[in-house]
Amino acid sequence: MSDLLARVEAMTPEQREGAIEVLDALTRPLTVREIETFLRKGGVSRSRAIKIAGTVKHWHIVAMMGPEGNNNG
Repeated sequence: MSDLLARVEAMTPEQREGAIEVLDALTRPLTVREIETFLRKGGVSRSRAIKIAGTVKHWHIVAMMGPEGNNNG
């Protein structure tokens, strides 16, 4: 952790601003539609995915992981 802190402290203000923009983009909560899409790709039925996404939307989920497989779907 101290190594990370040292790296951040060594950044220029412009570098810090860029890093914050990237972190904001990567860690924003998923939308209900994104949650629903990930569930559907994982094999959850559409009606069930809608219900689950609506239930968990207030959890501010930033990532979803599931079984390995073909994600081209």
